[in-house]
Amino acid sequence: MERPLFPQPAKPISVNSVSLMGKGKSVGNKAHGNSAPSTSKPRPALKSTLKSKSNSNSKVPRRGRGRIPAPGATALWLFDFDNTLALLEPCVDWAASRRELEPVLRAAGVLEHLFEQHPRGNLLLYNALHRLFLSPRDADLNGRPTEHARPDPKRARALLRRASAIIEKYELAGVDRAEPLPGAFALVHALRVAGAALGIVTSNSSRTVTRWLKRNRLAAIVPTVVGRDSLLPLKPAADMLQAALKKCGVSAADAAYVGDSEGDLIAAREAGLQFFAIAPMLAARDRMVAAGAERIFASPAALAIYLNLAIARAATPPRSPRSAHDAHGGE
Repeated sequence: MERPLFPQPAKPISVNSVSLMGKGKSVGNKAHGNSAPSTSKPRPALKSTLKSKSNSNSKVPRRGRGRIPAPGATALWLFDFDNTLALLEPCVDWAASRRELEPVLRAAGVLEHLFEQHPRGNLLLYNALHRLFLSPRDADLNGRPTEHARPDPKRARALLRRASAIIEKYELAGVDRAEPLPGAFALVHALRVAGAALGIVTSNSSRTVTRWLKRNRLAAIVPTVVGRDSLLPLKPAADMLQAALKKCGVSAADAAYVGDSEGDLIAAREAGLQFFAIAPMLAARDRMVAAGAERIFASPAALAIYLNLAIARAATPPRSPRSAHDAHGGE
């Protein structure tokens, strides 16, 4: 019989969960269950030069909170993926991925209390495992270091890679149906024309995101992707943002991050980046305001207006033709 991945402590160790919104995170009621594929369509590209003015769907900073940043002066724009640029979440069978993931983790000796703490939300569970296995800073509720509960780092990384690959399989099965948020294509094209470098930092797999970028002819425009399969701590830790900065050779002072969750905001603050929130629904906007976000927009299109970006009519690339298999939801 194969020995457990890590020793069983006499007393269960509690891993503190960080509340996040979106992509299986505990805030926002998006815990990755079964949901129907999205049927929303991308909006037409915006015309001519868009003026920098407030609209009813965005929260523009009050006077005294800073000027509108010139997109050309910000060398690097980093984006979250799901619910920031694309609607991946409703296209993935998260419940099925959880049914496949849990037996693998249990067979490796993962403690039952982790499943009880995170009954839904694959990324919450993955992040709790990552913190328990690899973070030297985490401790149990009594403040004692959790080193005695950690497996060998090599075996821990192997299990995290396997867990990530299981989640990735279901992401890849749904990503071809993921529609862009309104104005997403036009925004990234306009930022690139303005001279900025672009990248994506996400809790999804980098292979999932790269497939979506290639499908939508954006891979050359957004060449940098740092995802869960990097095995870096997920947001709200700043590690993935810092890795993207290093990869692009840009300082935090010259970069901005666009995301949809409190975790994205916390990570941006820790890394020292400007932050812009995408929050289409009123409840999501209220949560971002409560978290301290100052620049909140209903869509990438609204952010483009705020940045006074020139949007070319041809900014929205033609979609690759879908097969009959895709057209019927991949069934």
